[in-house]
Amino acid sequence: MGQKLKPFTQPSIFTLQVLVQSVLTKLNSHMASAVLEQRGPGLYETYQITIPYSAQLPPILPGTDILVVGKTLPNVKSFSINLCSGPNLDQDVALHYNPRFDQNKVVKNDKQGGKWGKEEIDATLPCSKDQNFEFRIKVTQQNYQILYNNAQVSTFNHRLPVERVNHLFLSGEIAVHFIQFTNGQLTAFQPPPPNFNYQIPQFAPYTAYPVLPPQIGAPIINPAVPFTTAIPGGLHPGKMIYISGVPNANAQRFSINLTTGSSENHDYGLHFDVRLAYGSDQNIVVRTHKKGGSWGPEEKTTPVFPFAPNTNFDLMILVEPNCFKIAVNNAHFIEFNHRLQPINEINHLIVTGDVKLTHVRFQ
Repeated sequence: MGQKLKPFTQPSIFTLQVLVQSVLTKLNSHMASAVLEQRGPGLYETYQITIPYSAQLPPILPGTDILVVGKTLPNVKSFSINLCSGPNLDQDVALHYNPRFDQNKVVKNDKQGGKWGKEEIDATLPCSKDQNFEFRIKVTQQNYQILYNNAQVSTFNHRLPVERVNHLFLSGEIAVHFIQFTNGQLTAFQPPPPNFNYQIPQFAPYTAYPVLPPQIGAPIINPAVPFTTAIPGGLHPGKMIYISGVPNANAQRFSINLTTGSSENHDYGLHFDVRLAYGSDQNIVVRTHKKGGSWGPEEKTTPVFPFAPNTNFDLMILVEPNCFKIAVNNAHFIEFNHRLQPINEINHLIVTGDVKLTHVRFQ
């Protein structure tokens, strides 16, 4: 006689949860750590990010700034940003920042010797589902300051020495596009602090620009203004252009232009002209195009004016089949319908005026 089979017993939900957690823990513990690419003294970045993600960090010290740019997924239940003494949560954790959408709160904590500490709770979530975000962690002598879209939303006092931190670990239902680490040493490669007073030349004609060699994905750090660069691959639906900068202290205007060549003699698919105090124009953004030497009708209506002197801005242009969608500081700003066709003839970016550029990237 063969061996009698035992009746099948369905595993409990608890058993399944334990099994899943065990598998995830093993996966995380064997996940290789990435290394951020050094872009300059004190500046490290990466764009190659798969969640869960672990990256080895340079030494942490007061003044260190860690930027994480991404988007919450539509089905997000929770995600976490962690500063650890190893590649994952199996090691000591100096900062565990954990927005929980299923509980409508943010949990902050540390972990030492395998044991979690006392939780600190933020009763309000800083972000929503299916939304772009920019989280920034600033390291001070006393605490970590957490900023969401350039506004401080939380703090967490140090429980572990910052010298113990050597890894960034990200997990949860998020997509992350960009990570930047600066170690507190102000260098020529870093964006200036908000109150830095740059003396930028007055609005100059669009001629005689040095054209930089394009490189897809690689950022251009602190380019001089006026600035011109070829757009890698030209424009097409799905193309994204990221521009970060700081209008100078006495800024009158600056413009961002998408053109069919490297001089003012070419056509403009988009002329995005920020006028802070230019003649009778105060705090408006003019959008138009130029074809065959003639400017088109201007569009001036905007929901807000998101630019200010000595204040950093992050601008993104997304090329859609019918229009340019422009976001400023991770919030939708305006759309501008294509007037120049075909859009793949637009192949240069020109920036000029009273602005200090800190970061330009194409994706």
